[in-house]
Amino acid sequence: SSSEEYNIVLPPVPTGPSVLNSVMLHCDLKGRPYRIEDFRQELRRIAVLSDIASLGAYQMNHVWLATLRTPEAKERLVNAKGLIIKNLRCVVVDPCSTEVRLRVHWVPFHVHDDAVSKLFEPYGKVLEVSREKWRVEGFEAIESTTRIVRMTLKSGVTPDGMPHQLRLQGGNVLIVIPGRAPVCLRCKRAGHIRRDCRVPKCSVCFRFGHDREDCVRTYARVTGGEAKDDLPPLTMEVTEAELVLEGLEQDAKPTTQPQGNPAGDGGSAQVSVADNEDESATGVPKQGSDFLSLVVTPTAVGAVSPAA
Repeated sequence: SSSEEYNIVLPPVPTGPSVLNSVMLHCDLKGRPYRIEDFRQELRRIAVLSDIASLGAYQMNHVWLATLRTPEAKERLVNAKGLIIKNLRCVVVDPCSTEVRLRVHWVPFHVHDDAVSKLFEPYGKVLEVSREKWRVEGFEAIESTTRIVRMTLKSGVTPDGMPHQLRLQGGNVLIVIPGRAPVCLRCKRAGHIRRDCRVPKCSVCFRFGHDREDCVRTYARVTGGEAKDDLPPLTMEVTEAELVLEGLEQDAKPTTQPQGNPAGDGGSAQVSVADNEDESATGVPKQGSDFLSLVVTPTAVGAVSPAA
């Protein structure tokens, strides 16, 4: 049911020295507003209350930034996986974590998981590749064309810096990372999708980013002819690729259900989190109001689930 869904909506998450020994406490949106006394019982239970150096709401009332005095205290809080605040779930987000879980769409059935793993080796260490199966009535034993890749990123690699599409055995695959701004398939710029694109296209050189009046034609542009789109116009956007997993059944819970518009710089992100007692939310950058909304059910991957 919808009451079982847990949405994560985060502002841009700070990184680096500014969040040393810090975590983000993401409370359930249904419990707003939150006050500092709401955290007292759980922080005492985990034995970190006396180790809190700073605690306060961070841009949003349901998101609190906690800085601890020692790495050991932070580890205790992160290892708690989650808290219960106002009788609702509170997710601990480690802004320093380099582990990400990404979704790879459009992968044919006969492509081996090892081939998918090898595709991401330049960006870090792949920990796991799993296949999803539908949970729609009548299709329960059928795999989707989406793989889940869990990996840790190399030093210097960020989710925003990873490609949005890659070539795999002759075809394109679409890469979705929760919280990352999508790339427009029309103008190839990040921060919005094709249907919301307002970037002008020049009628002289057929390139994006300027109008006819501002066009400066070069020899290379003249001899190169009209700029062609890399993908056919009916190629699915990130939101369409994710939404298709919802299936046709009203009771089929999708892994992620993108809603609304994606964000530009400095926005916020609504990110899916599997309701798994063994995991905390990691790797959630930005988006906004532009929200990239991802809704998740308590199963590890919603309407689709990893194959056993």
